[in-house]
Amino acid sequence: MADETRVLAKFSADLAYEQIPRRVCEAATHSFVDQVGCIIGGLEMPWAQQVRDTYRKIGGTPEATVVGYGDRLPMNAAAFINSTFGHSIEFDDGNPLVRGHPGAELVAPLMAVAERGHVSGRNFLTAFIAGYEVRGRIGWAVSEDTAAHGGPQDSTSCAPFGVAAGVGKLLGCDAESIRNAIAIAGGYSGGLMQYDHGGGSVKRIYPAIAASSGIMAALLAQAGLTGPEEILEGARGVLKIYASNYRPERLSAELGTTWMLDHLRIKPYSCCGAIHAAIDGFRKITTDCDLAADSIATVEVGYPRHTYEHVAIAAPHDVLGMQFSSAFTLALTLLRGRNTPREYNLQALAEPAIREFASRVSIREDAELNAVKGKYPARVVLYTRSGARHEALVLDPKGSPGAPLSGAEIDEKFQHQAAPVLGAERCGRLLRALRSIDTLDDMGKLFPLLVVKKETGVRKPA
Repeated sequence: MADETRVLAKFSADLAYEQIPRRVCEAATHSFVDQVGCIIGGLEMPWAQQVRDTYRKIGGTPEATVVGYGDRLPMNAAAFINSTFGHSIEFDDGNPLVRGHPGAELVAPLMAVAERGHVSGRNFLTAFIAGYEVRGRIGWAVSEDTAAHGGPQDSTSCAPFGVAAGVGKLLGCDAESIRNAIAIAGGYSGGLMQYDHGGGSVKRIYPAIAASSGIMAALLAQAGLTGPEEILEGARGVLKIYASNYRPERLSAELGTTWMLDHLRIKPYSCCGAIHAAIDGFRKITTDCDLAADSIATVEVGYPRHTYEHVAIAAPHDVLGMQFSSAFTLALTLLRGRNTPREYNLQALAEPAIREFASRVSIREDAELNAVKGKYPARVVLYTRSGARHEALVLDPKGSPGAPLSGAEIDEKFQHQAAPVLGAERCGRLLRALRSIDTLDDMGKLFPLLVVKKETGVRKPA
């Protein structure tokens, strides 16, 4: 043991903006822009409204703002709601090295704390990067193994620690207080993954659970509550309890040199990230060969073991099930031509043509892909009715670290989600503010751009 928890806490407390490489700051800004766009894009989904309504009934001290609506609630409540908004359409960023959705986990709670504390944009971004590093390294140390046996879920198991570290830094906590915040967060860590077999909408709140619990862990540590030593690497710490094959050295190796944000993935498709390589491979075959639905006999998709069962729902009964169904997703790719949030709906789920084409798609474990680490690859094999066979192997799907979206593409995605809600002019002003967040003197000044005037109401994204 090398007291990795304390090393990570000290790194978080000591990190200064000037020490962070420019590429890492740029990646953090990309993640921030993307997540704010997803928060706006998801704020009218039914499950998002259910969460907002619940917390509004509870009420409390007005500390932070609910995006779009302008409700003023306690900061952990606002963080929970905004984080749910950001994960409501399965469009938020990911990280194939560490898994989960660090943007949805970290952005909303840090925005809430920064708003209440009138923190500068530069300090916000620094805390985000520190929290991302803590959260990412825990995922890097355990997620290969936890993914192989179906959990626990990454956002609820790993992210409370990262949120606690980031919030602790925003609160001005010293290294020992941040260590206690991380240790206290261990009491909140957990989460089951049955949603990738049984659907349901509760998965939408998993990053929000991390957001709220991480805030509370940091506040309790600031108040003097203490946590156990070695919450990450200890005999009953998260690594040993959640994984049988874990890598404690990854918690602290090359801190300040190797950065988790180098592995950021921005989603171009509104579905489970493990399906994205299959979308790209399927699209390449059908486009290159000019294939229509009636000319395709069957489609086989091969995945590595750690993602095979994650995207295997064959007969979904709700929108989340569709987003974790390779078969229905590829049916949408072909018959709708896109995989944006507007294609995933109950009308599409009930459409006979989509259901029929989905029945032609099968998935399997591809043993060769088990050797591919830190990626979400897929092999697509398509057979036509005339007997032709076509194959496409995709190791780096669009939006992944190996094939990243450009800043312009990320901005276009943001505008597609935000402009129908905020209007084009306000959307443009907001995007410019987000892109220059490191120059903002008070994060509280951002929120007027994020609230729709009451007389106009909130409009549904197109």
